[in-house]
Amino acid sequence: MKTYRNLYEELCSFDNLRIAYVKARQRKKSSLVVMEFSQHWQFHLWALRRELRTKTYRPRPLRTFVLRDPKTRRICVSEFRDRVVHHAVVNILQPIFEPRFIADSYASRKKKGTLQALQRADIFIRKVTRNGKLVPEAKNNNQVKGYALKCDIRHYFDTVDHEVLLDILGLRIKDQSVLGLITIILNNYHSGLRGKGMPLGNWTSQFFANVYLNELDQFVKHQLRATWYIRYVDDFVIFHQSKDALQEYEQKIKDFLTALRLELHPDKCCIISLSRGLSFLGFRVFYQHKLVRKRNLRVFRRNISLLLNDYAQGHCTTRQVFDTFSGWKGYAQIGNSHRLCQQLGKWLQRELAERTAATHFYAPKRL
Repeated sequence: MKTYRNLYEELCSFDNLRIAYVKARQRKKSSLVVMEFSQHWQFHLWALRRELRTKTYRPRPLRTFVLRDPKTRRICVSEFRDRVVHHAVVNILQPIFEPRFIADSYASRKKKGTLQALQRADIFIRKVTRNGKLVPEAKNNNQVKGYALKCDIRHYFDTVDHEVLLDILGLRIKDQSVLGLITIILNNYHSGLRGKGMPLGNWTSQFFANVYLNELDQFVKHQLRATWYIRYVDDFVIFHQSKDALQEYEQKIKDFLTALRLELHPDKCCIISLSRGLSFLGFRVFYQHKLVRKRNLRVFRRNISLLLNDYAQGHCTTRQVFDTFSGWKGYAQIGNSHRLCQQLGKWLQRELAERTAATHFYAPKRL
């Protein structure tokens, strides 16, 4: 196994920090914090470099907020200078670990994502069902033969064990200064469990999540020899023609995860007949089509209604409302939702027109 030493000096180099700064500010150039940093970005990067080289760097406290979309999640936001450091760390580690990730891990990787994961699921469903072989007495063309083991790791980000993660990283990274910096970043988050947890929202957390669960990926692919396996962060699916084989896989995965100090979610792991449709990444996936899950649609309607109320009170513009709708529409159109998007678009235009009329009607007349 190839190991890597003397990485810290490269991590602290001004060139690496400059590249990290450019990545950290992508799509955030209008943020006041980013604009302030950018005014004297060279000065800030030299200061960061000095702190890293003298090992006096300490991240600032995380800002947290709760996001309900549709799950309730606690999102942690780092100071911009700390985000630059996170990118600097990943810049050094990614070329080492990325080639060791399996092809069917789809979160937080270049040329991967929700769309690619769902497209891969379509391919696997066709393979496992032998191009749509139907169950006896099928009522429609979606009632195909085959099963999927759908699993979720319980409280994944809050239960990642720091010791296990550092051991995994330490198999290849022999630079103690790099490992020490990673320890400082990990310890800046407090999950309520000593030595456990990573904050949702940090770039390092997304990268380390893949490093950590790459151990599971390798086990599933090389020990279980499961051919049709897909993982997106801590959600994963294994397709098979035999329900008994999937039951065996589930037990072996449970046993393996104990070594990683993780456990499967007891309420979110099940073996599903593909004829009933598979819930995956916000869609209900059938052989012939994909539909947006009703829960996701309810959340979108609730959020857009709140935004419409803000518009009626003058707190946002029509541009912001339509930008939000366009973002959701781009996601929804991964599935077969053209008619749904048309209906929602018309409903949104009616709601905006009514609120605009009400605003003008009640607006005080100028003297």
